[in-house]
Amino acid sequence: MMVLIAMGVFILSHVAISRTVIKPALIERWGRSRYLLAYSVLSVVLLAWVIWAVLSADRIPLWTTPVWSYHFAAVVTLVSFILLGVGALSPNPLSVAFRRKGFDPVRPGFIGWVRHPIIWGLTLWAVAHIPANGDWPSLILFAGSALFGLIGVQRVEKRFSEKSGPQQWSTMTSARGHFDSAAVIGICLGFALWSLFLLLHPVLFGVDPVGMLLGLL
Repeated sequence: MMVLIAMGVFILSHVAISRTVIKPALIERWGRSRYLLAYSVLSVVLLAWVIWAVLSADRIPLWTTPVWSYHFAAVVTLVSFILLGVGALSPNPLSVAFRRKGFDPVRPGFIGWVRHPIIWGLTLWAVAHIPANGDWPSLILFAGSALFGLIGVQRVEKRFSEKSGPQQWSTMTSARGHFDSAAVIGICLGFALWSLFLLLHPVLFGVDPVGMLLGLL
């Protein structure tokens, strides 16, 4: 029950803030940077609550964990952290982003390849954990987060395209991507964070993915 409550509050907090007058009111009051900082802190706190609820709940096995799931999780989480790193540093007026100014539609950087790197990064993080966590309530956390991310990509794409208008949206999204400094630094940042989380995973969540991977060699 606690898992469902925590997950429900996590989802409702995002919908209530991003889809109502609360978001523009907070941006006007605090400024975009402070709003994003507060929103990020709230998201992390609520996600930590969901994870704590999952770790504290009784397990109901749904399937046997396949051996390949550990390699799958390692590779896909690496991609997800790289997307988060690039998304955090790249200017992007087309999606959820920490920076909007400085975007060049002629040379859009990594955004020319992946328009919603932060949302895709979070979605892939959830997808990566599904095969290796074949129990209830882990499925609520990871499958629910993945579904929420996929719906989020579609809704954000629609909202931003409608806000820009067809002509401007076409101009902003037609150029091909390339590796700029934000992409290169973001990839390095993502790899560093991925490595750090692998090392801290046993302390934070009680599971040692590095030990599991080495044990399979």
